[in-house]
Amino acid sequence: MKKMVILLTAVLMLVGCGEKEYFKQIYVEDVKEYMEEDKNGFLLVVNDNGEEFEEYVKGVAESEEIEIGIYNVYQSEEGAEDNRPVLPFDGFDTYNELYYVEDNKVKGSFEVESYEGTRLTEELTHFVKLHQ
Repeated sequence: MKKMVILLTAVLMLVGCGEKEYFKQIYVEDVKEYMEEDKNGFLLVVNDNGEEFEEYVKGVAESEEIEIGIYNVYQSEEGAEDNRPVLPFDGFDTYNELYYVEDNKVKGSFEVESYEGTRLTEELTHFVKLHQ
């Protein structure tokens, strides 16, 4: 019985630690997966981390249970600070834009600075659902 309790506790701890991260920092190698290796999904391209809209994007990612990668063009690699923006792929025209990539092409985009507050959440949710 004692072994069973220990095993159950260990399983519960592993399940709690395995929570999925829906909104995470990605780097240029990750972007290549979308643009060269047929990975479909959402990319938030920014020129500065910590913008207010990021919390809204994160909230939509979690509520819709959809992965959204955030790519800072001035941090192309983990720990790197680039002097010039690194955007090696066509289709990413502006910063602070949420892109949907499918079949190695940008299929849709949403300018996250166009709205604020609950309206931003509503429009983001609509964009995500449109491309799921």
